[in-house]
Amino acid sequence: MNIVMLTSENLDMLVKFEREARISEPDIFIGDFDVDKFKEETLTALKNPVFSSSRCMLCNDGENKTIGRIDFSIVSSFSFGGNLQVYVDWIYVLKEFRHQGAARLLFSHMESYIENMGIFEYFLLTAENDEAQRFYHSVEAAEIKKSEILRKYLT
Repeated sequence: MNIVMLTSENLDMLVKFEREARISEPDIFIGDFDVDKFKEETLTALKNPVFSSSRCMLCNDGENKTIGRIDFSIVSSFSFGGNLQVYVDWIYVLKEFRHQGAARLLFSHMESYIENMGIFEYFLLTAENDEAQRFYHSVEAAEIKKSEILRKYLT
C-alpha cells in the first residue's frame, strides 16, 4: 500500500474511489453521484485559497486501486500566542479492504506530515458505528473523551 496527497493531477483516483464507495455503502453516501460535477467542484476547491489548509491523502493497494482516504485541515488560532492543530474531517476505507492496515497507514502518514510542520495534536469527531469505534479505541496513545459538541446550522 502507498499513500499520495490529492492533487489536480491525480483527481481521477479520488473520483474512482468515491464512485466505488457510494456503490459499496449507499446508506452512508446518500444522493446521486454526478462525476463531472464532483470533478469540477473538487478542482475548484483545490484552486480556492479558502481550502489552502485542507489536505486529502489517498491510500492505494499497490495496484492502482484507491482503497481509502483521510481528509484533514490545519487549523490556526491566535490562542497561546499562535497555535496550530489539525482537525480530521473524514477517514474512510472501502468495506472489502478494511482490517488490512489502510486506515492505520493513512493516520501514520498524516501524523508524519503534521509533525514535520511542528504540529503535535489532532482531533476528530468519531463516527458512532461499532466498527469505527473499535478502530478509534485501538489507536495507540490516543485519548477518547466524551464531550458535548455545539452544532448550529446557519440558514
